[in-house]
Amino acid sequence: MKNDLTCGVVRDLLPSYVEGLTSPESNTAVERHLSGCSDCAQLRTALAGAPEQAAPEDAKEVDYLKKVKRRGWRRVAAAVAVTVLVLTLGIAAKLFLIGEPAHWDYWENLLWTAHTNVPGQLDLHFYSEWSDIAYSHWMVENKNGIVRVSARQILPSFLHDVSDHWEHISLDGVREVWVADQLIWQGGVEISPQIDRIYQAQTPYVGDAPAVGRVLNALRFDTCGSYTLELHTSSAPYRLTLNFSVPQTSGKMGDSEKGLYQDMAAVLAIVGNLDEIECAFRDENGQPWSRVLTVEELNRDLPRIVADYNERFSHSKSCPLYDDVKDYAGSCADLEQLYDAMWWTGEGGIYAEAE
Repeated sequence: MKNDLTCGVVRDLLPSYVEGLTSPESNTAVERHLSGCSDCAQLRTALAGAPEQAAPEDAKEVDYLKKVKRRGWRRVAAAVAVTVLVLTLGIAAKLFLIGEPAHWDYWENLLWTAHTNVPGQLDLHFYSEWSDIAYSHWMVENKNGIVRVSARQILPSFLHDVSDHWEHISLDGVREVWVADQLIWQGGVEISPQIDRIYQAQTPYVGDAPAVGRVLNALRFDTCGSYTLELHTSSAPYRLTLNFSVPQTSGKMGDSEKGLYQDMAAVLAIVGNLDEIECAFRDENGQPWSRVLTVEELNRDLPRIVADYNERFSHSKSCPLYDDVKDYAGSCADLEQLYDAMWWTGEGGIYAEAE
């Protein structure tokens, strides 16, 4: 191709030439013209440098995208931090402020004492021997004469650092007072946790060994040592025998021997068809001895037992006198008073010399 391209033709071809879209022959002709035409050569240089001039705009766009990405990561990190903080605050509030309903067990955790020193008022003092437990949100509800005291168990903090607490309850129109699921006062009688446990464990049949075992576990027979059970249920009278393995000397057991009559009377009252209970021992020489209490014997002695108790505690509510010891299983209050009266029976010697 001759060098006869005009400036107009070259300028039309230059964009395609710069992009590498023209044929080799056209390239040769354009380059021949450019070698002799400074204006067209300058235009070619300008066209070839356009991408470099656009680079700053691209860089700005890339910087903007980087900034958006950084802001996105910061927002994600902030959202995660807020979530963790909210969860931490929620857990802390649950442990130190909200807690959970207290399910008290007198024998393991919360302790309390009840006082009726003020007429018509029951004063309850709650305390715990565990330093890692506190209580809050105390509530006293009275529904139809049944009062329930409840609280929530939390971890100690500067907000609630102790478990010591007092409640003063008016007894006007009140029939029962409960702490959580334990009865502690009924009809003018303070109920011990032990009697509540015995009452809840009552069973109508001595032949139900697991149920009888729960009754015995609620009592204090184990203070005399370990024992095995022997049930006689083939014919009346139905008898329960506790065979103790630890040697004991008759008449030298002190309060443990007096306490036997409390526990035996409670078993006779709370096991519906039980007629007799025996605690069998051997002394240090292997000689057997025992204490036996029967429903017939106890029913015969009830007038004397109740009269002695009511005379001793004339300032308290009188213990009722029933014809049958089984009737004392009708309420915790009656069972509590029978149990207390049996202690003084042992003290007074009604059964102390029995063999």
